[in-house]
Amino acid sequence: MNACSRLLSLALMFCAAILPETTKAGGTVRVELSNDVILTSDNQFTNGVSAVLSSVPVSSLDETGGTPAFGKALVAWAIPDIAGLNYRESWVLGQNMETPANIEQPVLIENDVPYVGFLGWGNSFYGFDDEYFFGAQWLFGWVGEPALARQAQVTVHTAIGGDNPEGWDNQLAFEPILNGYISAKRRLYQNSWFDVALSGDAAVGNYYTFAQPGLELRIGDRPQGFTFIPGPVGRGMDYDATIAPVTGNRFYASITLRATYFAWALPREGNLLVSNDWTDSNTIKINRTVGQTILGLHWLGPRFGAHLSLWLSTETVDDDNLPPSQDPRNSFGSFMAEYRF
Repeated sequence: MNACSRLLSLALMFCAAILPETTKAGGTVRVELSNDVILTSDNQFTNGVSAVLSSVPVSSLDETGGTPAFGKALVAWAIPDIAGLNYRESWVLGQNMETPANIEQPVLIENDVPYVGFLGWGNSFYGFDDEYFFGAQWLFGWVGEPALARQAQVTVHTAIGGDNPEGWDNQLAFEPILNGYISAKRRLYQNSWFDVALSGDAAVGNYYTFAQPGLELRIGDRPQGFTFIPGPVGRGMDYDATIAPVTGNRFYASITLRATYFAWALPREGNLLVSNDWTDSNTIKINRTVGQTILGLHWLGPRFGAHLSLWLSTETVDDDNLPPSQDPRNSFGSFMAEYRF
């Protein structure tokens, strides 16, 4: 079993253990894989795996599980108690890795993004129906050698005969990560084949700090609720705000348009709390404002579902001083499979 498979197995065991028994009926298990190879790239974000376990919907936030010290006590202010909303709790465990373009170069690369390994877990709470969504999440983890990104990439590249990653000795130093997220959505229009929603997201922490307005469009035979866009853990809030069909299957497409202002982005700026060679000596210049178009195809049945998304971004770093092999954009694809139980 390779490192990614072991991580997903541990993720499912972790999530199953921490949710209380009262939330285990009618929940959702989702496994996500994100990689940039689908867009013929191998720099900036390169790979991520995660597992998300979501509880059964309940009629009030008070009925969700929660956890000591963290959980809904810290996020309830962002989630209004409105009659008729469905309330859920989700847990996520995942690993991400980011690299410069030339992974076969063992020395420190100062004019490209750093090697970053991230391992984290989080807890989210949210309320939703077919018109509104309100949610918040905390995320805890760390970057650096204990994130095991070096081992995961070496294992996978050895198995598939890919380039040997030689530069992980230059990855960002160990740093604990604490991040918080809030999200809100409002359906603006819908008919039998199309709907559009306005979204707003924000994050605060030493992994990402950003503000992000957006538009979310769905086309086809959509379920009620709001579509979750598969993506790397830590890039936004994790949730399952879909009201699944009882019978039959739903097929639809989604288009999400976002403009994100990054006040802080550790994968492009380096360590915040500790010193590190790349952080102290890099020569790249990041772009604070980034546009994204996320294209999705979705199938959802009563028990199973599958989702494919392509994240297409504008330039996240200035290309004036980048090596020729580096793509200044941060584009990748994500696949998510889900099971409802």
